[in-house]
Amino acid sequence: MTPPAVTARDATEADAELLLSWRNDPRTREASRSTGVIALADHQRWLHGVLADRDRMLLVVEQDAAPVGTVRFDHEGAGEWEVSITLAPRSRGRGLSRIVLAEGERILAQRRGAVAVLAAVHPDNAASGALFERSGYREGAPAGNGFRRLRKTLG
Repeated sequence: MTPPAVTARDATEADAELLLSWRNDPRTREASRSTGVIALADHQRWLHGVLADRDRMLLVVEQDAAPVGTVRFDHEGAGEWEVSITLAPRSRGRGLSRIVLAEGERILAQRRGAVAVLAAVHPDNAASGALFERSGYREGAPAGNGFRRLRKTLG
């Protein structure tokens, strides 16, 4: 079976409400560092800052022109970037997470010459842990703030 094709595009300010709805989804919040509900005005300020920051990259990943997830990368220095991935609630359970992650990694390597990607995973989030491990991430640093730290070398 051929995996579903996806494409990534840069997020824009017009994506604010869509991204906020995914971020405020209860399952997304459970796995996040910040678990509270975010207000639209706060999210818009955050999004504006992310889009203006050269050390961050926020992509919306689409399948058949419909948004299915988002991948954000934050530069950590020395060619390393931390990844954050969110699937649209309606996209869960369809085998898309690994494809969405791989597309984000491809764009990151192409545009920014990234050497490695780091992932912070809540220990109770078995699905995310399995996603990153299946995608080639390995324990790379001591856990921090209650999160596992996984690392993948690109290339």
